[in-house]
Amino acid sequence: MRVFLSAFVVVMMAIPARGQSASATSEAARQAAVPPVTDADDGSYRLSPGDVIDIKFSHNAELNEEVRIRPDGRISMPLVGEMLVARTTIAELSTRLATAYQDILRTPSVTIQVREFANRRVFVGGEVHRPGMLPMNGRQTALGAVMEAGGFKPTAARDAVLIIRRTEDDRPRLLRVSMQNKAGQAAEAANFTLQPLDVILVNESGVARSGRALDQYVRQMIPLSLTGGFSWLLGKNGIFGGSR
Repeated sequence: MRVFLSAFVVVMMAIPARGQSASATSEAARQAAVPPVTDADDGSYRLSPGDVIDIKFSHNAELNEEVRIRPDGRISMPLVGEMLVARTTIAELSTRLATAYQDILRTPSVTIQVREFANRRVFVGGEVHRPGMLPMNGRQTALGAVMEAGGFKPTAARDAVLIIRRTEDDRPRLLRVSMQNKAGQAAEAANFTLQPLDVILVNESGVARSGRALDQYVRQMIPLSLTGGFSWLLGKNGIFGGSR
């Protein structure tokens, strides 16, 4: 009995008190663990495997190509061979092609057009009403994707959303995008442009986690009413026998 009561006290001490900002420390730690967005995202489309691109040389039509980007993110070009083009913008690829052909062509002027888009979708998960895959029809923002997924659940942390994005070397990168309005300006998430295959995660709030811990460790594990005393647990004759 003493062991049981000691365990009960330890559990209750670990649960934040009402009105106390007990989740502030854990929330601060969670936010500090994820770096904020530091690089500017101008919203330019970045090429993905499966995209079909039309490459035209202004003065050398014989080199014109319509190619599909392979699953490894590369294409093959006449005279220069393979090039890694996934995760680059149209402007970046035009510059790279012009540089690659500068020792071969007198005037390597290149224009590029995307004929067919692949992987035009993003994924929203966590504390939203309709998690899952969303098609990207035009420009999509982090806030727009959350709203399209049904908006926040009551248990959601509404300060920021997390974006998981693949980098050029195909490694996942974690970005924190603020959902807070500042000085009369719209939240960062309202202007943050998503890229195809981005994963948007909405975390559970600290208050919701505390409530879940209370339910799991107290209400479900302790077979008594917190206000009803120990009579139900001990029974009529008590666990030590004899009448009480």
